[in-house]
This record gives sequence, structure tokens and C-alpha cells, in this order.
Amino acid sequence: ARAMARLNHPNLISVYDFGEADGLLFIIMEYVPGKSLFHSAHGLVIDPREAGRIIAGVCDGLAHAHENGILHRDIKPGNILLTPKADPKIGDFGLARPVGGHHLPGETIFGTPNYTAPEVVSRPNRVDPRADIFSVGVMLHELLTGKLPADDPRPPSRIAGCDPRFDTIVRRATHPAPEMRYPDAATMARELRELNFMKVISLAPEVLR
Repeated sequence: ARAMARLNHPNLISVYDFGEADGLLFIIMEYVPGKSLFHSAHGLVIDPREAGRIIAGVCDGLAHAHENGILHRDIKPGNILLTPKADPKIGDFGLARPVGGHHLPGETIFGTPNYTAPEVVSRPNRVDPRADIFSVGVMLHELLTGKLPADDPRPPSRIAGCDPRFDTIVRRATHPAPEMRYPDAATMARELRELNFMKVISLAPEVLR
């Protein structure tokens, strides 16, 4: 709650207060009148432009969290809520920890299979914001294809016929080596928006005439 209360971004669920009442801990959070991305899109192939827009918003929220020294560590569709306008809001910072925080000997490693970056398990003391970027890349692949990379590792364009340039973004975001991924979430968001802009122009050339 303290971690989330430090954050203020339209793509993050806000925390207004927290405390204890009669021995029970509580958090007062922003109400989002919508469903999770999981309930809205699980198993479905989403329009690539819409998928790019949603994931870019998730990247924006993560960039703000990372800039404020917080790793989410459990990015997945079930932790992304969609507003009535389908704008994404990241929630559930229950596994969050400070950037640069060290994994203690014997400490349990948490995460969600198929979304968690490999270094979270193999090198927990070297986990940094690029682990969250890996999870976002998995979500992008899933929105574009309706499948997880673990179930079908082929490039999204081979599975669903989307623009091959999405393949490059997914491949870089989900690279097994953290140093080969995007350096930060803001860079990934920018590339997605540039691709969406180019797609809009290519789909509507009459606008330029």
C-alpha cells in the first residue's frame, strides 16, 4: 500500500488510504468500473491496433512505477483492469518490491508461470525493471494471437497474420537475456505507438491526398 500510494498515474490504480481495523488490514483503492484484461480478452485475437494501444498504456504505467523505484513483479492480464473506454490500469502490487532490492536466502520466489521472466527464478538477485517488460511482451503476444508464447512460440504474424513489425517488438521484449530487452518500458511504449501511427496512415492513404 505504501508503494502504491507513492504513485500517481492514469494507468495505475490509485491507493487513497490504508490501515488496520479490528486486527484486519485494509486498503482503500480507486474503483474501476470494468473487467480485467483476462476476462475481456482471454483466448481471443484482439485487433492489433487495439492491442498495441492497450499494451502501450500498460508500459506507461510501468514506466511511472519504475521511475519511482518500484517493480511490479506480477504483470499479467488478470492484474490489468480496463475502464469503460478500455484504458488499462495496473493493479495488485502485492508482490511489488523496490528496484534493486535483494532476494534473501530462503525467500519464496513468487510470480505467475508463463508470464514471469526467466531471471526471476534463475537469478533473483539480478531482477530489475526488464523483468516487468518481459511480462508485458508475453501479454502483447497473447493479445495478438490468443495464445501464450509458451503454448505457441511462433511469431505473432505467423499465427494471426498481424503486421510482422509486431514480431520484432514481442521478440525484443521477451528475450531470455534481460540485456537484450527494451531498456525501459517507455521505449517499448514509444515503438508501439509509432507502429500504430504508421498502420493508421497505411490503412487510410486517402487522408493524405
